[in-house]
Amino acid sequence: MNFNLLRAGLMAALFTISVSSVFAADEAVELNASEIIMREVSIIGSKYNVKDIAGSAAFLSLEDIREHNIDDINQVLRRVPGVNLREEDGYGLFPNVSLRGVDSARTSKVTIMEDGVLMAPAPYSAPSAYYSPTTGRMSGIEVIKGSSQVKFGPHTTGGAINYLSTSVPTTEKMYSKSTFGQFNEIRNHTYFGNTEQHDSGKFGYLIEYYTRTNTGFKELDNRNNNIPDLRGEADTGFTKQEPMVKLFFEPKTALYQRLELKFGHTNLDANETYLGLSTAAFRSNPYRRHAASRFDEIESTQYRQHLRHFIEFNSKTNLVTTVYGNTFNRNWQKAHELRNDGVNILATTSLSDALATETGRSVLRGDTAGVIRLRNNNRTYYMYGVQSSLNHKLKTAGGTKHNIEMGFRYHYDQIRRMQWNEDLTQAAGGAITARSVGARGSAGNITQITKATTVHVTDAIQKGKWTFTPGARMEYIDAEYCEGSCDDSGIDRGTRDYLVGVGGASLKYDVYEKDGRDLDIFTGLHRGFSPASPRSNIRSGLGKETSLGFELGTRYKNAKKALATEAVFFHTYIDDLIINDSIGGTGNGNAINGGEVRTMGLELSANYDRGLHKGWSLQTPAYVAVTATRAIFETDTASDDTESIFSGAKKGNRLPYIPELVVSFGLGAIYQKWSANLDANYQTTSFADGANTGAGPGVNARFGKIDSRLVMDAALGYQYSNKVRMFSTMKNITSQEYIVSRQPEGARPGAPLTIMGGIEFSL
Repeated sequence: MNFNLLRAGLMAALFTISVSSVFAADEAVELNASEIIMREVSIIGSKYNVKDIAGSAAFLSLEDIREHNIDDINQVLRRVPGVNLREEDGYGLFPNVSLRGVDSARTSKVTIMEDGVLMAPAPYSAPSAYYSPTTGRMSGIEVIKGSSQVKFGPHTTGGAINYLSTSVPTTEKMYSKSTFGQFNEIRNHTYFGNTEQHDSGKFGYLIEYYTRTNTGFKELDNRNNNIPDLRGEADTGFTKQEPMVKLFFEPKTALYQRLELKFGHTNLDANETYLGLSTAAFRSNPYRRHAASRFDEIESTQYRQHLRHFIEFNSKTNLVTTVYGNTFNRNWQKAHELRNDGVNILATTSLSDALATETGRSVLRGDTAGVIRLRNNNRTYYMYGVQSSLNHKLKTAGGTKHNIEMGFRYHYDQIRRMQWNEDLTQAAGGAITARSVGARGSAGNITQITKATTVHVTDAIQKGKWTFTPGARMEYIDAEYCEGSCDDSGIDRGTRDYLVGVGGASLKYDVYEKDGRDLDIFTGLHRGFSPASPRSNIRSGLGKETSLGFELGTRYKNAKKALATEAVFFHTYIDDLIINDSIGGTGNGNAINGGEVRTMGLELSANYDRGLHKGWSLQTPAYVAVTATRAIFETDTASDDTESIFSGAKKGNRLPYIPELVVSFGLGAIYQKWSANLDANYQTTSFADGANTGAGPGVNARFGKIDSRLVMDAALGYQYSNKVRMFSTMKNITSQEYIVSRQPEGARPGAPLTIMGGIEFSL
């Protein structure tokens, strides 16, 4: 296939035809105001609307999340084909999500949203998602992978994930769910809300609180010797707290209007580390943590808010405008390297290199004297903006229907990095005898700022059984980089502005739609991009990452919604792949354009409930999701930093952390008040580095193979009454010991067998 010709034809079409919404809905049904608002908050709307998307998409409902008692985004997204996941901490605190083979590191190539608003701390200046919305408080999760993602920048090489928060109840409601389990797990999600009718209009509110705490499933070396850390703690767990308030008002005016205010806050205190294990240590005990990591802790605080206004001018035209703002502060104090202590003459070395020697491992365990350098990775992020979407429906001569959307967004984000080191002198046995603290900013003091103005236009053009959905987005990006604060004079700084245009188009044909059965085929082509950070762009001349993606698929559902299937072939070509040479390592810190990458594969999914289909009293929901991916380097990588996991990659090598086959499947049974579910996930072998290194002796702990694995979970529920439900879950029921990642610094385990139980009620 000549992709250059296709691309040229596509771009010509984009500027010569009417353009508008990526959400091709059945226009035979008029939408009411609340449904139109949901289109701004939600990409899809419900699992039953997936068929209306002219491209590959998935919707995971409230029932999908709560029935299985899931609080880990990795567990949720296993059910979506085309998603590759690299776990890190065992709890989903720091997800690494890849869609269709793009780089998974910190979900930096996927646009993350909550209620249609960007959620990465600084999606342009520093897209690494050290904050990710909490799955346990969500009412749904949407995934867009094809050409429909054109509207949702800035990162469109991978796709988009939209978290849907709890909505305001239409009547008075109180809900609470409490979970208790191993490793001192305590989890609670509670909310109260109502919608009231007043003389001036309709008013609704929601007050929500979510909390989770545990002591972690990993054990520190020398724990029995009571070696203190610097925080007075000795566990590997975390505490998370999330309050949220939503308010809305619908005044009694000639034109329907709705004003919504949302305010949320997240506080996380996690005793998490970058330091993993050598392969040998992992095989001996995967759940140990070296004593040197007992000082490690990330504290983060996030505030998010938006004000959304909707006005319906008539049944065909409406305008939705959202003003949003987020702040995110975090300091990840963590072991960074070992230093020369002048006694053992241990050369200054990275943690991964230390794991490769017995002397280094002995210091990390706390057995041998040495100097441990801690790095305070302190960051402050700011983000605010306004986005507006004008929607208009019209019918032209011949019965052709258009659903036109024109959107605008102004976005500002900033990251300020103020890092410093702490050197801890360790005696044999692990006791700390001296501590030296560097000045704030002495280990990194930079500011990155991005201002982005975006316009997009899309159109769902429906003629008979055909729906053609072209779209285009233009971004004007103004970037600034400063050594220090950009408010200071006499410092090194740089600026750059540039214009980016991307577009896409999808085509859907309704082959059959009758008696509750629906069969359609769809195809799409889109141009994507991912911007470089201001520092990389200005200081290093790094260019943007671009992609050309193609998909061809089919969907089917039968009557009673008992069977739904989807099969999609995808092909994505990525040029100037942006890679970070020091993800967790002590590399040079530069991001580079690493070369060309090609990913292609097949996504298969099926959901079937034979009991529902046959009208039995016993329901038997079952699903399977299969992703077959070939993700390879088309050129030798440009990286020569030995700490980079991309260093040494040759043409034809597989991309790190992308298995060739992922299969998820599940079986369930629902009978009267009882429900039971069994879920499983299988992944074939993958590599932790672009050189596709084996995991032999002496290999850098960050490199090597990630073995294949099969992990199974189970859940049991009992509906005591229409207001009370009890449940229990078992995670990793076969006690599989497996490596989920070798990043940031050494082998890391998935969670062990974990048993939990709890109760939920609504009033």
